Amino acid sequence: MRCPARFNWCRIGALTVVSASLTLAACSDGATVPLSVTTSPSATTMPAPTPGNSLRPEPSPGPTLTSVAPAPALEPLGYPLDADLLTSRVTGQAGERRLVHGIGPSVRQYSRRDQPGADPDTANASGWNCRTHQEYEGQPAVDWYVPPSTPLRATMDGTATLYINTVVNTFDFYGVPREPYLGNPDRARAPVNPFPGPGGGMGVYVAVANEGFVTHYGHLHLSQTLGLVPAEAFLSPYSVAYDYAEAFAEPRPFSSSIEIASWEVRRADLIGYTGDSGYSEAPHLHYEVRRAGTAAKLCPTGEAAFSDGGWLEGIPPWGTLPERGPSPSSPDDGSSSAAR
Repeated sequence: MRCPARFNWCRIGALTVVSASLTLAACSDGATVPLSVTTSPSATTMPAPTPGNSLRPEPSPGPTLTSVAPAPALEPLGYPLDADLLTSRVTGQAGERRLVHGIGPSVRQYSRRDQPGADPDTANASGWNCRTHQEYEGQPAVDWYVPPSTPLRATMDGTATLYINTVVNTFDFYGVPREPYLGNPDRARAPVNPFPGPGGGMGVYVAVANEGFVTHYGHLHLSQTLGLVPAEAFLSPYSVAYDYAEAFAEPRPFSSSIEIASWEVRRADLIGYTGDSGYSEAPHLHYEVRRAGTAAKLCPTGEAAFSDGGWLEGIPPWGTLPERGPSPSSPDDGSSSAAR
């Protein structure tokens, strides 16, 4: 005959569980008989709670959290200035034009709506667009007229390098009037090269470079920008205390800028303050983009004349930027002259 099941006992956590297995034994007469069966315990036995002993199973440990570094921001997207900042704007007729701060459209509105437009006066009233830069400098770029000491940020991750061509304004250095170059240049009075000597390029500027792109931020305020440079980033013999006013008192050729410091930055890091140094018709930020390994620059705005453009769009605005930079440590470093 078939023997009844033999029960086996095991404990899982606080529960006693009965399992059964079939076991046969041979009788002396050749028949199969059941072995003795223990049936006194019930199928499940719940132990009585004791102080500190919960009937609830112990929770299993949660997953181990590991920090993940953010993906590098290698494309130059977004605005280097506060996109909602009101620009300065040129007013008056040719021969009597002047710049008034804070009456123009926002940085975002100006670059989205005005700079790509067909009317050259409107498209350049708060800073040169890509087409005017192409005409006067041979490569596209974008300008925004803003007051000196306006903070600016990197539009991508990379290595930031501070360069100086000159700390002075080239128009003022040579005594050349700025007014013909304000807004849409008055071509009859605004030749491409109005200076008897070197043009001074972007004056004080920062370049941010990675394996894909290079961005330039030009015509900066020297003493305020120096305050953002890590102490260990300066190249010998330069430092915050170095006499830049004497060493860079004259404009140099465009390609003769000197490397001052180099450090790593992330997109949205504060990297400088706007000024008026170099070939600058008015206080503004000059911004340009190019692909690494090429000399050709891209158009930051969406102007139709350029196939590789629209780099100002693509990500949300940065958060809050300080309204103005700290007080200059050197009030007359040549980068704060204002065109009026």
